[in-house]
Order: sequence, then C-alpha cells, then structure tokens
Amino acid sequence: MVHKHGGDVYTYSGVRDFSANINFRGMPGKVREAAICAVDLSVHYPDPDCRALRQALADYENDGRRGMERDAIFTVGSEIRPEHMICGNGAAELMFALAGAYRPQRALLAVPSFYEYEQALEAFGCTICRYVLKAEQKFALDKDFLDTVARFVEETNPAIVILGNPNNPTGCLIERKVLRLLIELCREKQVLLVLDESFLDFLSEEDRTRTFSGVSVVPEVSNVFVIRSFTKIYALPGIRFGYGLCSDRKLLDEMRRLLQPWNVSLIAQEAARAAVSERGFVKESARPVAVNRGPRAGALRQAGYGVFPASANFLLFRGPEDLADFCMQRGFLIRDCSNFPGLERTGDGQAYFRVCVRSQAENEALLEVLCARM
Repeated sequence: MVHKHGGDVYTYSGVRDFSANINFRGMPGKVREAAICAVDLSVHYPDPDCRALRQALADYENDGRRGMERDAIFTVGSEIRPEHMICGNGAAELMFALAGAYRPQRALLAVPSFYEYEQALEAFGCTICRYVLKAEQKFALDKDFLDTVARFVEETNPAIVILGNPNNPTGCLIERKVLRLLIELCREKQVLLVLDESFLDFLSEEDRTRTFSGVSVVPEVSNVFVIRSFTKIYALPGIRFGYGLCSDRKLLDEMRRLLQPWNVSLIAQEAARAAVSERGFVKESARPVAVNRGPRAGALRQAGYGVFPASANFLLFRGPEDLADFCMQRGFLIRDCSNFPGLERTGDGQAYFRVCVRSQAENEALLEVLCARM
C-alpha cells in the first residue's frame, strides 16, 4: 500500500500548505548558512560515523537534561555520550533500521499514530497489535493502556512498544505518571520501549511540566530508545535529519550495520551541527505556536468543528468529509486523516483532519475557508 503523507506540494502545486507539521518560522539563518557552505564541502564524502555531529548532539542533549525535572524513580545516571547516538536520514530511516536490528515478533502500537511505525515493522515480518485510542477520551493513554501493555509483554519476547510523545496525528502528550509506569514496566519485562519525540520541542512551558523526555533515562535504562528529529522544529524536511538515543550498544551497532554508508549527507550533518546551537530558536518557536494554537482551536469549535486538545504544532479535528477537497479548491492543502488506523471514515458524513499551526495571519486565512464550509 502506498501511504499518503502531508506536504505533497508536488502533486498540489500553488497551494498554501497546512498539511505538513513544519515550523512556520522557517529555517534558522545560521542553519541555512551552514547548509549552503556545505555545498562547497560536498566534493568530499561525509563522515560516515557523524563523529563531530554526534558529539555536538550529546552536548546539546546534556544541556537539555540539566534543565529537566528528574523523576524520583530514576537515580541520577551518567550523561549522554556520543556512543548513545545514531544518526539517520530522518526519523523514518531510523525506524526501519531499528525494526531490522531488533526483529520483534510482535509490536504494540497505540493508534492512530505515525504510519511508518507499522510500515517498518511489517517489512521485517513483525505482527502488529493495535490499541485503538478513543476519541471520547481525547486519544489519551490511561490505565487501560497500561494494563494492555502488561498483558502484551507477558505473551511475547522479543517485543516492542512504540509511542509518540506528543503523538502524531492527535497531538496528545503522554502524561508524566503514565510515562514513568510504562518505562518501569518495560524495563522489568525487558521489552523495548520506543519513544518518538519528533514534536517534543514544540511544547509550551506548561506542557513540559506534564511529561518528560525519555532522553532523561537513556543512560540508565537500556531498553528505552528515543527518536528525535530536526526536520520539524528547524524546518529541514528537504535536508532531512533525525537521530536516535539508546544505551544498548549492541542494538545500535546492529542498526549501523543495516544502514547504508554515508546515509547522512554532508549538507545534513553541517546543518544539524549548526542547529544544535539554536536552542533559543526552539524556545522562541514553541511560544508563538502555543499562542496561535489556542485561538485557532477555539474558533474552530465555535464554527462547529470537533477539535481535540493538542500540545504540538498541529490540531486534529472532525468536520465534513469533503472538507479537504473544499479547501483545495480554495488554495489550501490540509491533511485528510482517514487513512490513519483508528481514524477511518464511518459513513456518518464526518472525517478527521489535521492542520498545522502557522502564523496568525496564515491561520486566519485558512479559518475563513473552514468557517465558510460550515
């Protein structure tokens, strides 16, 4: 099956794109300059081991860990080291390498979720077990999910549990208490817990108190694998860069064995190295996203749409099933989420859609079109 994605501006040219969840502020100037300068350096092969980049990323993550509130169930461990890092051509490549290296018999996914999880696992013969999140519970993970995980990990080994925090396409966070219990449960049963944090940098200060990054436990808990991405927050989808963090050296070595040499281009490595010095840009991006998201959600509800709470730079909502076509005819590309497992159309004339939170002016322009349909 060919899976549809957001951001298909090649099929739908000349539209304003709200279907891809990219930072509306665009690429930071220093990152752009580094990428351009790297073109001249590209007469050479890139470093296949990304050594300078992995050191820069380790420093970046350790700086972030020092500002995190530690959870009492975890002792203070050693810092993130370059050996904990693996770099990839976006988070999706790392997901495929992880599936091939770990070779789980079964995987538990809370759906709807990023489709590449299933695509990668099925490519290596893994059986997918879906836990369907409920719209009436605002797609949140709760005790029932924890009970499901407990039953699941008793039945199969090797097994894997994969979650987004915040989740795509729902924008829902894993609450701090639930995440602590998940890590403890998977550590006890030696099940690999994968946390995709591609959108974590968009969290407001308030939302950051509700959860924590899995990076904070990586040096201590070997069966936690965290996926991070610079694609969204630094607006690098065309350059592509993601990285994984894990203290299971054997797993990382096997993943590297499966990845092709020079999988991260020299341009991507230089752009990512420049990005790690832009922590201020991240904070300055999260703030307007939160400010712009609230009024957008409120206006959509007032117009009659069913909007779900979100902590990322996008909103999931229900509306008339022809809404994507309606918007396209008026020059706006939004994401029809009907091909996400768990968000299928039910024949009631309604469907799920996802829109990126952009600038106030851009949001108001789209909102005018959305309100016209209702």
